[in-house]
Amino acid sequence: MKGRIEAVGWAVVLAALAWFVVAEGRTRSDLERQVPVPAQEFYRTLARSQATWQVVDIREDLAEGYEDARVPGSLPMPGCDLARTPAAARDRILPSVPTVIVTADGTGEGLERCEAFFTSARVLEGGMEAWSDASLPEDSGEYSPPSARAGGGCL
Repeated sequence: MKGRIEAVGWAVVLAALAWFVVAEGRTRSDLERQVPVPAQEFYRTLARSQATWQVVDIREDLAEGYEDARVPGSLPMPGCDLARTPAAARDRILPSVPTVIVTADGTGEGLERCEAFFTSARVLEGGMEAWSDASLPEDSGEYSPPSARAGGGCL
């Protein structure tokens, strides 16, 4: 009897600890969403880190084409709408992968919907304008899918 009570006690303790870990993860994710990542910092993180980030470009003008300057390896998702996403990119966009969202200027329509779509998402502070102003590497020309690391769209 004593062994059974002890097992139940440990199960309760483990369940409580698991709940706290999940709550901490949600809180951290919510806090990270509120803090945009500066272009230079994001580029340095990508250059030094083994972590992979999915970069999703939600600029509205992507619907006509993806020839303009963009963050290397980014995935086009105009307006954060999967229905408007090119077929070659649609299957590579994974909601569970850490994501940096790129807009024209760090704000815009679809941003809240996009932040809710991804489990862990941050906005590129200043958007593509800040990336270009910092003279960071850019891709341009016709869209071709990046390598398939973490769903593609990762640098």
